[in-house]
Amino acid sequence: MKKVCVILILCLQAQYIWAQEQKSLEQQATIYYLQHDYARAANLYKRLAQKKKVKIKTLERLADCYRQTNAYTDAAGWYGKLVTMPDTKPEDGLYYGDMLKSLGRYEEAKTAYTQYAQKNNQPQQVANRIAGCDAAMQWIQHPTRDDIRNVTRLNTTKSDWGATWYPKGIVFMSDSLLRDQLAHGSEVDKNKYGRTNYSYYKLYLADSSNYGNVYLSDLSATFNQYRYHVGPVTFDKGYQTAWFTVTDPDRRIAVQKEKIEKVVISGSRRLELYSSRKDSSGKWMQPTAFAYNQPDKYSVGHAALSKDGSILYFASDMPGGQGGTDIWYSERQTDGNWGTPQNCGPAINTSEEEEFPTIAPDGNLYFSSKGLVGMGGFDIFKANGSKAQWSTPENLHYPMNTSGDDFYFVSREDGSGYLSSNRTGGKGDDDIYAWHAPETPSLTPITPPALQIPFEGTVCPRYYGACIYLYNRQRGIGWCFMADPGRTISIMLETETDYVIRITPNGNRAKDSIEFNTRGLKGPDVLKKDICPENKMKAGAVFIIKNLYYDFNKSNIRPDAALVLDSLAEVLRSHPTVKIELGAHTDSRGSNKYNLQLSQQRANAAVKYLVGRGISRNRLVAKGYGATQLLNRCRKGVACSEEEQQENRRTAIKVLRE
Repeated sequence: MKKVCVILILCLQAQYIWAQEQKSLEQQATIYYLQHDYARAANLYKRLAQKKKVKIKTLERLADCYRQTNAYTDAAGWYGKLVTMPDTKPEDGLYYGDMLKSLGRYEEAKTAYTQYAQKNNQPQQVANRIAGCDAAMQWIQHPTRDDIRNVTRLNTTKSDWGATWYPKGIVFMSDSLLRDQLAHGSEVDKNKYGRTNYSYYKLYLADSSNYGNVYLSDLSATFNQYRYHVGPVTFDKGYQTAWFTVTDPDRRIAVQKEKIEKVVISGSRRLELYSSRKDSSGKWMQPTAFAYNQPDKYSVGHAALSKDGSILYFASDMPGGQGGTDIWYSERQTDGNWGTPQNCGPAINTSEEEEFPTIAPDGNLYFSSKGLVGMGGFDIFKANGSKAQWSTPENLHYPMNTSGDDFYFVSREDGSGYLSSNRTGGKGDDDIYAWHAPETPSLTPITPPALQIPFEGTVCPRYYGACIYLYNRQRGIGWCFMADPGRTISIMLETETDYVIRITPNGNRAKDSIEFNTRGLKGPDVLKKDICPENKMKAGAVFIIKNLYYDFNKSNIRPDAALVLDSLAEVLRSHPTVKIELGAHTDSRGSNKYNLQLSQQRANAAVKYLVGRGISRNRLVAKGYGATQLLNRCRKGVACSEEEQQENRRTAIKVLRE
């Protein structure tokens, strides 16, 4: 009996210790998360997510950690799971679309956006995002002639960005912790930046003729004396004054608090602007803080100077802006001081993020935005003007922009320069790219001009509350209309233009669309249409998935088949109540028993792939038919080509439930 009691006590103690470890793991993950140490937090939340019973909050924070560190694939995977679960946050659906868009999966992103808009009645919030997906697909098909090349000898496997010219070469930022290149007096924080788990950014000077083949030194201990991030930097015309961004070195701002066992967690450090001038000997003097830094309230960073040095542009989330982070400006006063910051206005600023302003030799403003119509996260835009008066921003299109983050665009009068990007195919996280424009690019405007053809569309009653998305194929833009009872949609369309209407009932885009054009029509003509496409996903309908083939004697999903199954997953997400049978078929070679077994394996493989893409298993039935339903003459013993045999190795879809 004593032995039993001892064993029981030991078991209880082990369970208590295990529970305490689990609690400690969650607590530490929360501390990292609230301090914005996302890379560290992700490692712990991933361990928690592997448990049988996991909190929705844990999964949301894990997805957010990946989103905040631009781990698009991981973030999309977790957000894809979250949007199928009850009681998740509404913004999870929006972030899911953002991650898919950053991966270049534009059709899937549009579906996620429309589902979010319908579920939360927020069509305007995703209008530019959807238009950006449509525009991106068009721009990729019609790229500009700009030559974009990775500066491989300058980039590392980590993050390098913010390149700009300097008399002795190129100045740029890097988090590779190149201690041997740091001069005496520069600060090195041996700890890693918790958000990325990399070192802190410093400013380096590289030999431009060799694109950084030899690192000369840090730019100056005057700049790199700060323990944490330093950069980017910009210079006046004569390279006598520098403006640079630093991370507040002395305090962590309590932007969010959460009490966990008497532990109060503080938030992240904010950005500040500093300037430095050269003395008579050409050395950089001790920096001076910008008069409007207030790190206890907001960030100020990413400086840019007008050609004459009289206007300082910068990015900030200070109060009074249009949204998250805006472009602001300050004017130099007659006494040499800087005036009160003013917002650059709604022409270039949106409700989301605008950052990384630079001024070109011709006076044009280049900046990056997440709120304007773009291909991915941050896209680079160009605007002409000054202060708070700007032309409509122009997207630089592909390949200047991609589905990733593209930012910090600098240019010279000869039509060359640098930009920074985390686009696919780079050497590290953020890379520096050299660009050259062989000619002035002709950009297609993203805002519609005067429209000429009256259009009236009558919506079917069953689409009450749906988003009716009208898309202009030539211009790559679209409009979303809410379908109300008895409403007729009225809009003016362009002549000689192709259009498509897509419908998103209950947040799910219909598989079918309505295509039409205005060719041959004139101004007085009124184009009328019934917006009521036929639903082909009816119970009993059977159709073959085109191009979903298997190699001979194999059941694995080929790369070309994966693309087809991705499209099927999108259709199923657009029809959330539909249940289907995936019927796999083989050619006639082999025994009947083996063919039935092989076809079942193929059907199972297709179902497994779809489940991995977020489709519920109870909506899918796998059925192997072997060689019992051949499509051509290739019966056993008949000589046929490999192409003819492959035609029989197919998958058919049967709709079991609408």
